[in-house]
Amino acid sequence: MGSRRNLMASPRNNTDNPNNHTDNPLKCLDNLSNNLGNNSSDNRRTASRRLPNHMDNPNTTRARAMGGPPPGQPQYGAPPPGGGPPPGPANPAQVQGYKQTLMSAVQENNLQNFYPPNSPALDQIAQRASHQIAQLCQRWRLPQEIGNDVVKLGLFDIVLYIDDSGSMQFEENGERIKDLRLILERVAYAATLFDDDGISVRFMNSLPPPQVTEHIKTEQQIEQLMSQIQFKGLTPMGSHLKERVLDEVLRNARGGQLRKPVLVITITDGQPAGEPQNAVFEAIRNTTSELSRMPQYGPGAVQFQFAQVGNDEKAREFLSKLDQDPQVGSLVDCTSNYENESAEMARSNPPVDLTPELWLVKLLLGAIDNSYDRKDEKAGGGAPPGGYGGPPGGQYGGGPPQGYGAPPPGQYGQPPQGYPPQGGYGGPPPGQYGAPPPGQGGYGRPPPGPPPGQGGYPPRY
Repeated sequence: MGSRRNLMASPRNNTDNPNNHTDNPLKCLDNLSNNLGNNSSDNRRTASRRLPNHMDNPNTTRARAMGGPPPGQPQYGAPPPGGGPPPGPANPAQVQGYKQTLMSAVQENNLQNFYPPNSPALDQIAQRASHQIAQLCQRWRLPQEIGNDVVKLGLFDIVLYIDDSGSMQFEENGERIKDLRLILERVAYAATLFDDDGISVRFMNSLPPPQVTEHIKTEQQIEQLMSQIQFKGLTPMGSHLKERVLDEVLRNARGGQLRKPVLVITITDGQPAGEPQNAVFEAIRNTTSELSRMPQYGPGAVQFQFAQVGNDEKAREFLSKLDQDPQVGSLVDCTSNYENESAEMARSNPPVDLTPELWLVKLLLGAIDNSYDRKDEKAGGGAPPGGYGGPPGGQYGGGPPQGYGAPPPGQYGQPPQGYPPQGGYGGPPPGQYGAPPPGQGGYGRPPPGPPPGQGGYPPRY
């Protein structure tokens, strides 16, 4: 896959400017990461059982601590009050840079049927991103080159599929539900930066009315939705993933009404229960198989992220099994809980303080950007220390192969030559268009050639 992007090793020399370099590319996030404890990995692991406690402080609310709107700003996509004059016209070179990033994502995810070359939808997203990415980086305290990647969310409709089983309520004193709310708020915020439609939410057990589960954009909508949810019952993860999310995607596809590809983000604290053991695997496999037989869409029309909240070891083992599965593993990305991810990065060399924001970026982008996705690590040999949830052993990322929307030249975080740092949606897909690009192994498969030193889950064959 070529050289991998390295979140941890690119040199920097100015912490005040996210486009410049410091010794640690995450240095600009230290104010948040310091709340996880001191530089000792033991202290960090103790402090990070859940997303950091400083979010409970009413003076630094959960929303602000993880990048949401300040108090009094209900609309996630709106600019901060009193934040200065309205943005001026977008820099054409900057817009072109975002468009190039989007074109690379189109190729990587086989979305040419939705976004053919010169699609006006890409121009619309890029224009909007030129104003919104700086806002995202400021609120989430992200380096610019990391924030730039979030523009790829604009290509997708996002469905959050939530575990509302009893264990979410009773384990860890309900802290898992607090973390879930944070994730829901942050996903809604990031999605509405580029699309006014908001996100859709589905639950494994509850069936709230559509008026509170569709077009979620604001904190008030989230509160209204969550007030109607009773966390109880088992975890029918696969059967209800099919019935409540994927069947709807397939109905729209069969009727030619699937206007955008769908990113399904599953948030769970445990392993499936109350259904056949292979239900999740079958739901994913059958959906992608049917979509692959629809040339106007293709299997790239749906992407899957599975993320863990809480510290349940069975959940961790299930996600490892899902990611390692020889048939399904290449179709999904799995993100361990924040505790596991931060502890593993603390043990890396050099140690890295993983902030909640960067963990969320991985959750958001892992299924659609191979530089955040570890599903291809299996081909690279053994697991990193600690196994599942550990950081990659090699370089993060390398873009997709050259071709349609060829990625910007150079290393991760470097803009294409001649344009500054990177900072509407069109109609239905325009008919039947093309096969996966040459050299692309097919839906969800990384390009040939794993990066050297890239780890993965322990072999389970």
